[in-house]
Amino acid sequence: MSIQNDKFDPSPPADLAYMIGDGENTISTGINGWLPVPFSCTIVGVELTANESGSIVIDIWKDSYANYPPTDDDSITASAVPTISSAIKSQDTTLTGWTKSLTKGDYLYFNVDSVTTIKGCLISLKVEKT
Repeated sequence: MSIQNDKFDPSPPADLAYMIGDGENTISTGINGWLPVPFSCTIVGVELTANESGSIVIDIWKDSYANYPPTDDDSITASAVPTISSAIKSQDTTLTGWTKSLTKGDYLYFNVDSVTTIKGCLISLKVEKT
């Protein structure tokens, strides 16, 4: 049995996910956690799911280990900041203006710009390994 290169995908999609909030108290604005990037990849989408209907805007900041920690100047989302608006979920695969390339060892910070009602929100970056 042989596998043809044009039909074999050696780097299936993956998720880099982070849970914001404790599920009991409304999420606070500001930095709500960080995540090291475990492999080099390209972001192809973002998905937000919340534990209840509400609104939230989450900016993502990226920096290398050498320049740690990231700041607002290191935002990768441009004007297309991940947002849930009076709902329980959202997706974006267009990522207009985003910096999509991540390098193994980068750090991602998740900064909540605004929030109402939501007590828990999973942010999931859909990525393809490079």
